[in-house]
Amino acid sequence: METVDPLTSDEFSELIMALDPVRGAPVAVAVSGGADSLALTLMLGQWCQAHDVALTALTVDHDLRQDSAAEAREVGRWLGKYHIPHVILKWNGDKPRHNIQQLARQARYGLMGQWCQDHNVARLFLAHHQGDQAETFLIRLFRGSGVDGLAAMRPRSDYPLPLPGRAAVTICRPLLFTARARLEATLRAKDQHWIEDPSNHNQLYTRVKVRKLLQQNDIDGFTVPRMAQTAARMGRVQSLLKSLTDDLTRAAVKFFPEGYSEINPEILLSGHEEIILRCLAALIRRIGGGRYVPRLAKLEALYHRLQATDFAGQTLAGCLISSRQQGRIMISREAAAIREVIALEAYSTTLWDWRFIIENGPVAGRVKKLEDDEWQRACQQNPDLEQQKLAKLVRDSLPCIITPEDRVIMANFLPGGEETGFCATFRQ
Repeated sequence: METVDPLTSDEFSELIMALDPVRGAPVAVAVSGGADSLALTLMLGQWCQAHDVALTALTVDHDLRQDSAAEAREVGRWLGKYHIPHVILKWNGDKPRHNIQQLARQARYGLMGQWCQDHNVARLFLAHHQGDQAETFLIRLFRGSGVDGLAAMRPRSDYPLPLPGRAAVTICRPLLFTARARLEATLRAKDQHWIEDPSNHNQLYTRVKVRKLLQQNDIDGFTVPRMAQTAARMGRVQSLLKSLTDDLTRAAVKFFPEGYSEINPEILLSGHEEIILRCLAALIRRIGGGRYVPRLAKLEALYHRLQATDFAGQTLAGCLISSRQQGRIMISREAAAIREVIALEAYSTTLWDWRFIIENGPVAGRVKKLEDDEWQRACQQNPDLEQQKLAKLVRDSLPCIITPEDRVIMANFLPGGEETGFCATFRQ
């Protein structure tokens, strides 16, 4: 049997420094008690102690197995020996019967992200390793993913859930090129036990099947390191495409604080088709408040319609795409698709319609889209609003606050709104 060396402190320090850590800023790490996350936590704890960085380990108890609570407490006892603070976050409420892994992952990210947000922690470390990267690459390859999917996981990425009004949380994955065997060897060298999750051997899960395929094949080159290397190369391509897309967006698109954009179609359509499609996808996701980009087939259909001289407009993914004067194309939020109404306390911050970060002043109320009768009442309160040159389809998609006294509070980018303390910032 081949001997595997533990991960050394010097090697781990190089992995951390490659992620450009913020000196002295507190960090968090996700630890389930499995070999990979526990090895990361212990190595990170050692590095943080040497660099005077506050570390908190977060364990999410999904409450899906009978032993989960006891296992979470056991992890806390282990970490106590290394003087690493430990917090258990519990996923409460009814549990799903289908699509369990994905929903549990969303709940896990949500709980950890909220904790980081509440405690002003801007870096969350995850223990995804070389094997995880290879498996992710193959799963997405089998699903027919393009460049973005095949790039798999990045060493650094933005947190996948909205974090309104606070510093963004960055996901850090220092172990993407480290074999799991080395992480297990690291724990053995410390005489540290770990927990084996039985779901890691459940053949009903696609990831487990892919893991077995990687382990039990005799195809030359079909290995974990090779698949992880390919994902990294696709990541470089993804980075190039993003840069080109950003360049085209800056040249062809103008954004407005009211949450819409105008496109110069001549400049947009001068780009490469792939870059145009990426630009449109990002625009529609941002303006439509969507969590995901539209399907490629729908984007391609829009692209071909925009090439026609008689483009009459359409809706797509919560957006209204319409023609403007001087040949401009306008993308605005489809007001009919907005249904969110949220309670807002005084001096609080929230996210509305996945588009606007709402920072409130001294007046509490309900945040909702602006209806016609509310616009009329607001104009009676402030006649300057009637002079506002704003298209109705944009106006109807804007947030307002309705107070308990039925007063209409307008956002800061409308006349008089700057005096109310109701600040609505269109998300970047």
